[in-house]
Amino acid sequence: MTKILRVLLIVLLAISALICLLFYVGGDDVSGDPAFTNLYVGWAYALVGSAVGLSVIFPVIQMITNPKKAKKGLYGIVALAIVIFVAYAIASDELLGIINPELIQYDSPATLKYAGMMLHSIYLLSGLAILSMIYSEIAKLFK
Repeated sequence: MTKILRVLLIVLLAISALICLLFYVGGDDVSGDPAFTNLYVGWAYALVGSAVGLSVIFPVIQMITNPKKAKKGLYGIVALAIVIFVAYAIASDELLGIINPELIQYDSPATLKYAGMMLHSIYLLSGLAILSMIYSEIAKLFK
């Protein structure tokens, strides 16, 4: 199984390198854009789509085959939900007073609350990641 996976990864890397090479040296089309832009973007969509699909499918399979470990995974989901809830609670929905007619549509309480929640969740998750790295290094010293 490991050998098959390694060959598959090498093939994907070779295809990606070829498409990247075509994108950069493949010439320009009539409008002056690179000729292989659609192929390049399509390949990126295919890779991202397959990564997202496999990231959803394999944990579901793991939960079905090993329900005891699924409980630990649910703890992580609950912790993420708590972080998002806290970020939503501390986000502000105060209007900014934007006067640019192209951007005024984004000056609504719901949009600002959502944007604030996303920013605060990134801050909280980044802080937790840094704290966990520090904790793991300190814990290694005492072992």
